[in-house]
Amino acid sequence: MDQKNIVFSSATDLAENIRSGNLTSLEVVTAFFDQIDLYNGTFNPVVTLNRTQAIKRAREADAVLRKGETWGKLHGLPITIKDNFKTKGILTTSGYLPLKDHVPAGDAEIVKLLLAEGCIIIGKTNLSVLALDMQADNPVFGKTNNPWDITKTSGGSSGGCATALATGMTPLSFGNDLAGSIRLPASFCGVYGFRPTYGVVSLQGIQTDPKETVNGIRAMACAGPLARTIDDLELALTIIANPTNEFQRLVPVSRNFEVPGIKKMRIAWTDEFGGVPVDHEIKRKIKEYAARLETAGATVTKVIPDIDFYKVWKTWGSIVGMQGGYQTSNFSRRLGSFFTKGVLKDVPMHQNIVGPISVEKYMAAAAYQDEVITQIENFFNGYDAWICPVSATTAFNHHSPSKSYGNFSVYNDPLFVNEEKVHYYMATQAYTIPFSVTESPVLTLPIGMSDKRLPVGVQLVGRRYEDFKLLKLGKILNKYTDRIEYPLSRN
Repeated sequence: MDQKNIVFSSATDLAENIRSGNLTSLEVVTAFFDQIDLYNGTFNPVVTLNRTQAIKRAREADAVLRKGETWGKLHGLPITIKDNFKTKGILTTSGYLPLKDHVPAGDAEIVKLLLAEGCIIIGKTNLSVLALDMQADNPVFGKTNNPWDITKTSGGSSGGCATALATGMTPLSFGNDLAGSIRLPASFCGVYGFRPTYGVVSLQGIQTDPKETVNGIRAMACAGPLARTIDDLELALTIIANPTNEFQRLVPVSRNFEVPGIKKMRIAWTDEFGGVPVDHEIKRKIKEYAARLETAGATVTKVIPDIDFYKVWKTWGSIVGMQGGYQTSNFSRRLGSFFTKGVLKDVPMHQNIVGPISVEKYMAAAAYQDEVITQIENFFNGYDAWICPVSATTAFNHHSPSKSYGNFSVYNDPLFVNEEKVHYYMATQAYTIPFSVTESPVLTLPIGMSDKRLPVGVQLVGRRYEDFKLLKLGKILNKYTDRIEYPLSRN
């Protein structure tokens, strides 16, 4: 293979070619470093290179294969890791200036699992400061550009993962998602992303603010893969959806699901919910996609679960506010609420993040979370999956915050959706946050391109703990999407 064919091959194919001897690990790793050297200056997704160690490990991987041995499913395969997962001996900054020189002494749990299967970490990918924004931009490494238009954002916070995939700088990348941080970048960059059911993959080993003695974000946050194929997501999930000796608190999930063919599939869909407007082009592409599935024989129904989305958004904020700011006094919270009140009046999910907290409020939020989980699970008694938007817009121009409150970015300037002003956080989080609250597995699926030549993605939502079933359904539904050709793959 030449370099272009290598760097735009799937992780599954590359791993098989390395194991079979058609390619050496050193050839593959070198090809990706060459691609990074060519294009990283333009797009900025890979912020720390692990070149010396990766080349050494690639040579070791090839030597092991010559002995007839193998390290595992990812033997000799290069991958990238979001820069807030701890990686032993590799710079891990979380995009946060106090951590700009931080090198952890140990690995995050999913990193341990991946290394145990023989992968090679070639670099760390960009994100927002402490993964707290929906664009990959920080004062340590700057902004990551969209692979289709460098004036636009890659999305966040796992934007470096998504751009690296779409520009051929990695075959497989790993991010995390609390409010849509896997799903939004995947959609904006035209790649596939998977947010597992909460509790199926360990989030242990996230690098937080050094002032925090423990990571307070526990409920709703997930670690998951991004890739250029669903097969690669499935391969990744078989590895990371496992406990380690250091972390056993995971829910085991079945991997042996039977899925119906397209003619027996029951698909729910909508192009809008919660009163948040969606770009006309996104709605058009979703409607066309639903019609294509119906023509193929699926039973397709436009429907919205009977859920109070406003209350769901508020609940997310209550839980995040309690957990993410457990060290912040209610006096400071009252000040924060005062200074951000005007900006957040139209953003229900963030109002409870900055305001005062109490055990009573937290218990009420947890009780409502139980209620809405039951509602969405009962909804899936009638459907195999639900298709809905990822966000109100496709990738937008790089958008700077007006100010910051601590590490939280405050936006006074709205985004425009069909010439209507929509608050930045509503446009980027309103469609993803509900499934964080319901703990649902979500596959982000690129379904085509807008008239402005920007990717359009959808969320394919499934029942909790049926993660592998959702991926299998996704493989069938993926056959009816428009094919996306990545810009650099044509060069």
